[in-house]
Amino acid sequence: MKNLKPITPDLTLSTTFAQQKPEQGGYSRVDNPTRLLLEQKLAKLEKGKFSLTFSSGSAAATTMLLSLKVNDHIICSQDVYDGTLRLLEKVFNKLKIDFSLVNFSNLENIKKAINPNTKLIWFENLTNPLLKQINTTEISKLVKNTNIKILVDNTFATPIFKNPLIKGADIVLHSLTKFIGGHHDVTAGTLILNNQKLFNKLKFLQHTIGAIPSPFDCFQIMQHLKTLSLRMKHHQKNARKIAKFLQNHPQAGQVSFPGFSGIISFWLKTNPNSFLKKLKLIKIAHSLGGTETTILHPISMMTLSLSEKQKQKMKITKNLFRLSVGLENHHLIINDLNQALK
Repeated sequence: MKNLKPITPDLTLSTTFAQQKPEQGGYSRVDNPTRLLLEQKLAKLEKGKFSLTFSSGSAAATTMLLSLKVNDHIICSQDVYDGTLRLLEKVFNKLKIDFSLVNFSNLENIKKAINPNTKLIWFENLTNPLLKQINTTEISKLVKNTNIKILVDNTFATPIFKNPLIKGADIVLHSLTKFIGGHHDVTAGTLILNNQKLFNKLKFLQHTIGAIPSPFDCFQIMQHLKTLSLRMKHHQKNARKIAKFLQNHPQAGQVSFPGFSGIISFWLKTNPNSFLKKLKLIKIAHSLGGTETTILHPISMMTLSLSEKQKQKMKITKNLFRLSVGLENHHLIINDLNQALK
């Protein structure tokens, strides 16, 4: 058996490790072989040097924000995941880390928001829930030769469609719970970067705070990584067909689909409550990116940190829906939408 090499990576469950010397360390909160292997794979996938994994995407975001100090300033896209906005507004603002919500559709808006204390620009390259595309390269040029770092949340696009680090980003964030995990069975997050100094700071925070994924979570994600490219291409293929169906349906209004990923946002002309109640195959759910198709009603299920005025200005209305297109036969998804729209 000693000449046989396993195809599936080893799962190391031990929480502590025997040390040859006292100063070597050997505690799973600091390092675990299974977690380290996942981090190596994620860094390579995102074309980065370093990766750190966490117990959720929010834990990754929190750790990143804890690397800042009092009176530092963040510029954040106004169309951003509600959990990120909640962290900034309800937690870190109280710790005297300031932030500005900015419309990223115009570079001048970002330029005007920069002040001497600005240390970080934070955005999703495919925003949630409106699916606006934000150009990482243009923003990178805007802050070139400054000390301002750029963090891009690449959760919706995944490394299959976008690699922000090669476009000028300093840090890439993923909720691994979504497309990378891809099966609604694991919660985790990651930060990926190239800067050794920043990595050392974040590594210290990772093991000090301790918001790490379990070895089994890491093992599961590595298994799911094997099919990521196949899954994402099928999500995309299905989403294209469903976006076309919605664009041609008399009960559908505007449809937002970037042409990649498996997410579609759309506005209906029909009663939203009646539509949701009629769905059978498609499930109402907060999360996304799994093999099953799910739908979210943003105004009642997220954007809780936005004022009514902000929601109206951004067109986050009661008729807006976000569809995470799964891997089912596309005819089944379309048939379910069609019968619910009657």
